[in-house]
Amino acid sequence: MELPPTTRYARRGDLKIAYQVFGSGAQAVVMVPALPSHLDLMWTEAPYTRWLRRLATFARVVIFDRPGLGLSDPVDHVPTLEDQAHDLRAVMDDARVEHATLHATAFCTGGVVLFASQWPERVDSLLLWGPFARSWRTGPEDELVGWEGRSRAVGAAWDDVVEHWGEGRSLQVYAPGLSGGRLRRAWGMIERASASPAMVRAITEAELCANLTEILPLVAAPTVVVLHADSGLPQGAARYVSELMPNATFTQLPPSSEATGLGDWSDPVFAELERMVTGQRIAPTKPDRILATVLFTDIVASTAHAARLGDEQWRVVNDRHHSLVRDHVERSGGQLIQTAGDGTLSALPGPAQAIRCALTISHAVEELGIRIRAGVHTGECERTGDNLAGLSVHIGARVGAAAGPGEVWVSRTVRDLVAGSGIRLRRRGPRQLKGVPEPWELFSLVEAESTSAPMAAGPPRLKVSDRIVLAAARRAPGLLRAVNRG
Repeated sequence: MELPPTTRYARRGDLKIAYQVFGSGAQAVVMVPALPSHLDLMWTEAPYTRWLRRLATFARVVIFDRPGLGLSDPVDHVPTLEDQAHDLRAVMDDARVEHATLHATAFCTGGVVLFASQWPERVDSLLLWGPFARSWRTGPEDELVGWEGRSRAVGAAWDDVVEHWGEGRSLQVYAPGLSGGRLRRAWGMIERASASPAMVRAITEAELCANLTEILPLVAAPTVVVLHADSGLPQGAARYVSELMPNATFTQLPPSSEATGLGDWSDPVFAELERMVTGQRIAPTKPDRILATVLFTDIVASTAHAARLGDEQWRVVNDRHHSLVRDHVERSGGQLIQTAGDGTLSALPGPAQAIRCALTISHAVEELGIRIRAGVHTGECERTGDNLAGLSVHIGARVGAAAGPGEVWVSRTVRDLVAGSGIRLRRRGPRQLKGVPEPWELFSLVEAESTSAPMAAGPPRLKVSDRIVLAAARRAPGLLRAVNRG
C-alpha cells in the first residue's frame, strides 16, 4: 500500500477541512470528490493511486474531503451549495492556489458550478462527471430535461444506496459494470469510513434540491462534461448541462466492465483532464460579468420621518442607519456598494448569507425607531471597479421594493440556491416588476415576519449615543462630518 500525502487542514469558520497537496506541475488541479470520500483510504486502491500519480506528473493537485466526510469535521446541518462553494474557496486559499482546473463528480458539481460563477477569475477550466441541472427532488418528472423518464428510478436507486450504505452499492449508480466482486467489498469499506448513512443523506440533500438552470449559463470557463455510457445517471441530463453552459462540450465515455476494472474506467476521464490542463492556457483575467448576490435595503416611510424630525436630526438617523448596514454587511463577508438617500446596495458572498444579514439589519435598525424593507437576488452583474450594474441589480431593487416593513423578500433564483439551508420562505406568487419584461416568482422570509415586533407610531427614537452625537453636531457642525468619515 502506498502511503498517502500529508493531510493538512483549512479553516472555514469553526470547520476544519482536510486536504492533501501533491505533484509539482506548473498548473493546478483541484479535485472535489463525490461520495464516498476518504483521503487516506483512497490511496489503498492501486488503480486510483495510479490515476492520481499520473495526474501529479503534469499538475499540482489538491484534493479534499468535504465537511461531513472522511477526515474533515462533521457537520450538524445540510451543507448548502453556498457552503460548498465557500469550502472550496477556503481550501484553495489555504493551499495558496490562485486559480485551477476544477474536477467534480455527480453529487458535488452544484457547489463547484456556483464557485465558478462567483469567482470566475479563479477557474481555468472545468471537468464535470455526471452533473445534472435539476434532480428528481425539484419538480415533476416531465419538467426534468434529459432525464428521459428515469428520474423516479434513479431516485429510488440512490435511496437504496443510502439505505444500504457501506455495502458498496454506490458503484451501481456510478459504474454498474464494476459493482461486483472484490472492488465492491473494498468500495463498501470506503463508504463506511467516509460517513454514516444519515450524514450521507444530509450531504446530498442540498444538491438534490438545487435548481442550477439559471446559474449554468453564467459559467464562462471552458468546460467538458463527461459520463460513461452505462452510468446509472442519464446521458441526457448531463448533456443538458453542457447545452446550458456557453463554453461546454459533452463527451460520452466507454461503458464500465469488470474485465477492464477501475483503472481503465478512469483512464478516459484522465485523458480529458490531461488535455484540458496541458493544452494552451489563456492567462485568467478579471471578468466584467460575474454572478453576484445583491442585497437592497431602504427605510420605510422615510419622508414622513424626515418631516417630523427635521433635516439635521433625520441626517443623524440616516447616517447611523448606513453605518449599521455597513457593519453587518462587512461582518457577513460582503461589501456595501452604494448608499443613495435612505437606500443601500450591498454585495454578499452568497444568498443564504445575504438573507441572514438582511434579517440582522432589520432588527438592528429598530433601535433607531425605523423599519426597513429588504430584497435579495442572485444573478449575472456587470462589474466596473467596485460597482455593480445590470438587469440583476435592477431586479434586486424591485424585489426589495415589493417587501413590506420589516420584511425580507427574495427572488425565485435565491429560493432555489438556499434549498436545504433551513431558511423558511413563503411563496408570494408571480409579480410584474417594473422595468422587467417577464413576471418573477417572489418569496418572503418567514422568520422576518414572525420575529419582527410591531412598531409604535411616532417619530424615530434615538439611542443615547446618537443623542450625544446630535447634540455635539448642533454645537460644532463639522464634527458630524468627521464622525461619519471615521
